[in-house]
Amino acid sequence: MKIKVLLSAIFFILTAYSFSFAQNSEQPVSTALSVEDAVNLAKKNNISIAREEITLNGLKRADSHSWNSISPTVSLGAGSSIPVDALSDTKSNYTANLGVSATFSLSLSANLYTSMQSAKIAYESGKISFEDAVKSVELSVREAFYTLLYEKENITLQEQNLEIAKTQYSNNLAKYNQGRLSEIDVLSAEVNYKSKIPTVGSAKTTFLNDLASFKQLLSLPIDERIELSGSLDDLINLNEIKVDMKDVKSSDIKLLEYKIASAKNTVLDKRFSAFAPSLSASLNLRDQYWYTGYKGAEPEPEKSASISLSATIPLDGFLPWSARNDAVDSAKDTVKDLELQLDNEMKNLKRTVDSSLRSIRQSQESIQYKQANVELAKKTYEMTAEAYNRGTKDLLTLQDANASLLNAQVSLKNETLTLIKAVLNLENTIGVPFGTLGD
Repeated sequence: MKIKVLLSAIFFILTAYSFSFAQNSEQPVSTALSVEDAVNLAKKNNISIAREEITLNGLKRADSHSWNSISPTVSLGAGSSIPVDALSDTKSNYTANLGVSATFSLSLSANLYTSMQSAKIAYESGKISFEDAVKSVELSVREAFYTLLYEKENITLQEQNLEIAKTQYSNNLAKYNQGRLSEIDVLSAEVNYKSKIPTVGSAKTTFLNDLASFKQLLSLPIDERIELSGSLDDLINLNEIKVDMKDVKSSDIKLLEYKIASAKNTVLDKRFSAFAPSLSASLNLRDQYWYTGYKGAEPEPEKSASISLSATIPLDGFLPWSARNDAVDSAKDTVKDLELQLDNEMKNLKRTVDSSLRSIRQSQESIQYKQANVELAKKTYEMTAEAYNRGTKDLLTLQDANASLLNAQVSLKNETLTLIKAVLNLENTIGVPFGTLGD
């Protein structure tokens, strides 16, 4: 009997363990993701970056092969001639030949230099554009990541607020059933509790929708489970942020500088087309063998070789009204226009940086005040709750204190997110690595 009981107990334990193990194994595993993990995934998988890399590789190839216009041209030819009457009359006297020829030609012009420079400038400019694309994706990832952290923490606050309202309703209902509280106080607590349920649901829906967009940005499967690691509080106490404009050169300014270099190269190219000579050389080889259809001495095979050199000097560039001269002047106008754009962009950069710094300082000051406000609201709520339990404060006062605490906490989180985004955008504007300012 004892053995049967013991076996039954062992069987029950093993069954329970197997069921528990099966349940645990079926639970989906979430992948923890920090902001740096998310950035690395985006750089590896993002489609926009992959497309920009293809473009950059094409510019690099064009730069490496920009000298290919000086490659020689080679042509080969072979020919034979036989009189028509020899085909119909085998007894006719005729002379026929078979020949092979080859021609090598090479052309040189001053525009080769500007062509090579143009490919080089385009490649260097392309590298800036590629870096811009990478930073743009990284900025989007970081902003989206911290926005999701804010939404996640906001859900936590809203759920805590909902739980407090639920507890108040439960306590009031118990007091009402004991005859210690009026029905109107119970109904007010119930309305306050149930009115917060849709707010929590809406916050969760917004979070899930934004999380799906975030996964798409990282090129992750939409149904993959991820868990964001980190907190907005980690970045709430940034150091004072300063920017030395002497060391700042945004990507827009760099691109304009390359545009100016390209425009100046175009001016030189137009001048070469208008004034510089072009050279060409060719070598022609011919070897022709003879054979005859009658008796007698065969003609000697003919061999020939010739070299030709030529130089072409354009003259219309010396005429002020010529089209080539106008092209040079138009290219100069483009350079002047781009230089004006560069000067304006440098002023715009200074204005943008100063404005960003003012916004960041204001946000940091607001955070300090809002931190103090959270502490005051928390203390006020605790004191009001104690007074309500003693019967010296009414339910409406308690609910107002709870709402003030929630608003203070949400406002602090929102201001922290505003500060983080402002710093990220400033780092992107001045072209420094993300995380440099305020570290």
